[in-house]
Amino acid sequence: MKASLPLVLLSWLTLMTPATGRASELLASTLEAFRESRTLAIDGVPLLSAAVLADFYVQRGYSLAWSKPAPIEALLELAEQSDTEGFRPEDFHVDRLRALSRPGALDALQGAARLAADLQLSDALLRYAHHTRYGKLDPVAIDRKWNDRAPLPAERLIADMHGALEAGDLADFLDGRFQKPFWYQDLKRALSHYAGARQLKALEPLPGGSVLSLGSRGERVAQLRERLRLLGYSERTPPDRPETFDAALSEAVRAFQRGHGLGADGAVGPQTLAVINDPVDESRIERIRINLERMRWLYEDLPPDYVFVDVADYMAHLVRGREIAWSTRVIVGKEDSQTPMFRDRLDHLVLNPTWTMPVSIQKTFTKVSDKYILIDRRTGRRVSGGNATDYKRYRVVQQPGPDNALGRVKFMFPNRHAVYMHDTPSKALFGRSARALSHGCVRVQNPMKFAELLLEESSWDRARIDSVLEGAKTRYVNLSEPLPVLLYYLTARADAEGNLRVRRDVYGRDPAVAEALDQPVQRARIAAYEFLPLATTAPDPALESSVRLTRLDGRER
Repeated sequence: MKASLPLVLLSWLTLMTPATGRASELLASTLEAFRESRTLAIDGVPLLSAAVLADFYVQRGYSLAWSKPAPIEALLELAEQSDTEGFRPEDFHVDRLRALSRPGALDALQGAARLAADLQLSDALLRYAHHTRYGKLDPVAIDRKWNDRAPLPAERLIADMHGALEAGDLADFLDGRFQKPFWYQDLKRALSHYAGARQLKALEPLPGGSVLSLGSRGERVAQLRERLRLLGYSERTPPDRPETFDAALSEAVRAFQRGHGLGADGAVGPQTLAVINDPVDESRIERIRINLERMRWLYEDLPPDYVFVDVADYMAHLVRGREIAWSTRVIVGKEDSQTPMFRDRLDHLVLNPTWTMPVSIQKTFTKVSDKYILIDRRTGRRVSGGNATDYKRYRVVQQPGPDNALGRVKFMFPNRHAVYMHDTPSKALFGRSARALSHGCVRVQNPMKFAELLLEESSWDRARIDSVLEGAKTRYVNLSEPLPVLLYYLTARADAEGNLRVRRDVYGRDPAVAEALDQPVQRARIAAYEFLPLATTAPDPALESSVRLTRLDGRER
């Protein structure tokens, strides 16, 4: 969104004692303006959340946050290296950071200019804390129908800012706030492979010739080995005979081939050689950036144990101790009834579940077989002889049993989409490679094993589960500790070596994320909370100084 014409507000600001790094009480009038506007810019630099910045400075007792060069230099370095996380340095006001990091740059500023610089630096820090913890984009703004996430807590962001400025090393603090999961680190490693290849465009191409494979010898083998090293596919131990194509080099070639979507045979023929000589695939780099961003939307503060549903790969994984302990195939929503992306808590299982027919299906029924019963919505009682298509009056319910649409067990994590994981009697569908076949819920290929693993700490072994399933009574079983469940739509993932796997964008969601990711972000969606009261000291006309604030929403106040 482009900025509107500069408007309205000249806030009275001054620095009573600039050398001590304290702003005067007159800062309060500017912070009041921050509270009143959702989108503001200072001298053309947009603020991610003026309200959060206001509370940050109130908690500091209206003192300036930036007086030493080291934190500015550290933040600049983080911004300049942010492309390793899939960001762009411009996301963090990198040009302004460069200008203010020059020796003596801050000391040369006085009055409103000095205060404006401090606010801009704080916004750069806020953006870095926000983007790396929660992602640059608001997933709900990208797609409200298929993405869910609550507004973000201002308290956590402000605590990150205070912690960074109080730490001995700003960068170390920001990098160590929480442990990033292995699947994020794996994809980040893949980005480094592809991005590093950009630096090799100026190199001479490797010469052609006969296919290089296990046992080949000569200068071409040594050149191949060195090129793979530069591309990030180096062997752990340098070989004694670099000109010999050994097993370690063959494995490095396979890793390169897997990472670039080639047949991983460990031999270098014309096709593999062509990719080695031109390894930069910008479309894959873009795909990695999109999915690193998606991962950040839900990955904050994950415990060691959780359930990871990889929707675009049609797989579900049980993670224990930050490693995949067990996996199973799943069936997910069709293109017109997509499985949404969100994070919730799996807290109980239902053995021998009933199934309530969705209204969309009920409308098509003319007669209910003896497999179903009718429930009067007004009384909650079973009736006979009612019109099953009258969905406003009746619910159509399938009783527990092996033919139940939910199978013998469902896994519950209450959410607004009414999406859950469950068994299914239609086992043959798991044999398909593409499994976007459901009405939005996630069908599990091996639900009994999944139930057994989830309940192993709840005094429920397989024999006890089976004893309930032998009957027809519905049983609700709580987990000893609820587990986070993440339903992720990821069109790219990587293995531990950074080898990339790209999936089909079956739901067509990538373009919207790609477009937004390269645009500046004007504001964050922050949860409502009670901000600290502002000072009420009246400005002293003898100390007038002003900063130009610009509204970005185009509305006059």
